[in-house]
Amino acid sequence: MEALKIGIVGAGAIAQRNASEAAKSGAAKIVGVFDINHKVARDMAKALSAPFCASYQELLATPGLEAVLLSVPHHLHKSMTVEAAASGKHVLVEKPMANTLDEARDMIAACRQHGVLLTVNYSFRYLPKIQQAKQLIEDGALGDITGVQIIAHQFKDRGYWSWARSNSPDDWRASKEKCGGGFLIMNVCHVIYYIYFLTGLKGSRVYSEYATLGSPADVEDIISVTSRLSNGAIATISASSIMRGADQSEERIWGTKGTLILNAEGFSLYSTRPINGKRPGKMARYEKFAPVSWTAEWVRRFTEAVRQGKEPEISFKEGWENLAFITAAYQSMEKHAPMEVSGFAADR
Repeated sequence: MEALKIGIVGAGAIAQRNASEAAKSGAAKIVGVFDINHKVARDMAKALSAPFCASYQELLATPGLEAVLLSVPHHLHKSMTVEAAASGKHVLVEKPMANTLDEARDMIAACRQHGVLLTVNYSFRYLPKIQQAKQLIEDGALGDITGVQIIAHQFKDRGYWSWARSNSPDDWRASKEKCGGGFLIMNVCHVIYYIYFLTGLKGSRVYSEYATLGSPADVEDIISVTSRLSNGAIATISASSIMRGADQSEERIWGTKGTLILNAEGFSLYSTRPINGKRPGKMARYEKFAPVSWTAEWVRRFTEAVRQGKEPEISFKEGWENLAFITAAYQSMEKHAPMEVSGFAADR
C-alpha cells in the first residue's frame, strides 16, 4: 500500500505524539510541518526529516500532499478542515470533531463537496482490550445491555490549563470559547466513543449537572450525566479533573447475561454463558494484551480507506454522534432540563 503523504499541523505535545506515530505507522510519509510557533515547528520538522512550512497555506501547497493531520486547539478544527478540503486534501483531526454541531456540519459539508475523507482521532477503539471486549459482547457474553457506568476522575494541575504543560504553550484549554467545554469534551469524549463502539448503542436523552469548582478556567472540571440509551438502557457518567490522589478510571457494562468491567490494565468478565472457553458464573480476568500503537493503527486504517476509495472506520458520522451527546449534556445543564440527543442525518 502506497504511503499517504501527510502534512502535520500543530507541534504541541499531542501533535508531537501523533506525528511520531504516523511516521512509524508505515502507512504515512510526513511531507511538511506547520505551527504558528515556528521554533517548535522547525524542531519537529527536523526530528521527522520533513520540510518546515511557514504558513498553513504553504503546507497545503506542498507538492504531492494528500492529507493533513490537525492536532490544534478545538476552535481551529472547522476553519482548517474547510480550507484543507477546498484544497482537495483529506483530513485527520484530533478529537473532538469540533466545538459545536454547526461547526461539525460545515466540516462535513466541505469534505463532501470536495470529495475528500474526514476522520476523527477516536483511536482507542484499536486497543486490543477494546477489540476483545467488543468480540465478547457480540458473542453474547452480556446478553441484552441494560446499564452502563463510566467513572473518570483525575487531577489536572494549573499547568494543564495555562502555559506550563506544553512545548508550545497556550491557555486555550481554560477558555470555553476556544475548547467548547472542559473535562467531558476534552477527555471523557474518548470513553463515550468506545462505549458507543462496544455496545452499538447511542445516547437518546441526557440530563447533566456540572460546575467549575477548583480550576483556573471557565469550563467544567466536574460533571455528572445520566442518559437513556437507544435500547432503553440507562447510562451514567461521573467525571472530574479535580480529584486529588490516584486516578479513578473504570467503565462497567452489564446486561441480562453478564457484566464487563474495563480499567487501565484490561477487563473482567462475568457471564452466565460459557463464553470464550470460560466457565459460566465465574469472574474471568483479561489483562495480557500485545502492545499496539492505536494512533498508528488509526493512520493505517485511514490510509487504506483513501487507497480503496471507501469511508474510514472512524468517519465524520462517529465524530458527529460523539459531539451530539456532549452538546446535549452541556445544553441540559444550561437549560435545567433533560435534552434529546440530535441524531445524525444522512443529508448533513
